[in-house]
Amino acid sequence: GQNVESHGVGQAQRALLGTIDGGLGAVGDAQNELEKKTELPTLGEDPASLKWREDQKDMSKQKVGSQLSAMNAATAQVVTLTSNGPDETDYTAVGSAVQTISSNIGEFSKDVKMLAALQDQDNDGDKLLDAARRLANAFSDLLNAAQPGSQEPRQSMLTAASKIGEAGQDIMRTVDDQDELDRNYQDMLLALAKAVANATAALVLKAKGVAGQCDDQA
Repeated sequence: GQNVESHGVGQAQRALLGTIDGGLGAVGDAQNELEKKTELPTLGEDPASLKWREDQKDMSKQKVGSQLSAMNAATAQVVTLTSNGPDETDYTAVGSAVQTISSNIGEFSKDVKMLAALQDQDNDGDKLLDAARRLANAFSDLLNAAQPGSQEPRQSMLTAASKIGEAGQDIMRTVDDQDELDRNYQDMLLALAKAVANATAALVLKAKGVAGQCDDQA
């Protein structure tokens, strides 16, 4: 965009813009992928078919859990690394967090569709796909807000990060018993919630500081 050039964007910021562009492409592909359901052939009720179904379900569940964990951790990094404003941001580190999202979102969309197709209850499958679509939309918002020179308010990024945590949790709750939520996933979810809470607190303090300066000048 115009505003980006006018800020004299450095090499690292330009590189990050390219990485985010790639990330938005990957998220767009995932959004298209999630529009269509995976249709499985009709499975029999014989032991072999039932075992195949159970094995596929477990495998897809593990993959989705680890993809969500990786993407949650990357989201927390993006939030934390951009907390101190453009001058203090390590753009290379932000880029590597964005790449983690890009490299997981495509496989995630395929695995979560498989998982949705394997659910015993149709509405569980629909719930999964709905949460996965919300997740992809939130990643799109996050990446747009993370672009160097973006005019998006900081709050947009934090809102997107919160939505990523919520949608991921809805996915895991649909496929896992509440008591058995993947431990690694829970840790990452907590880390993401903490990063968002800290960044929100910093935003409030900054706003108060600005308000204080205005009062001093009044």
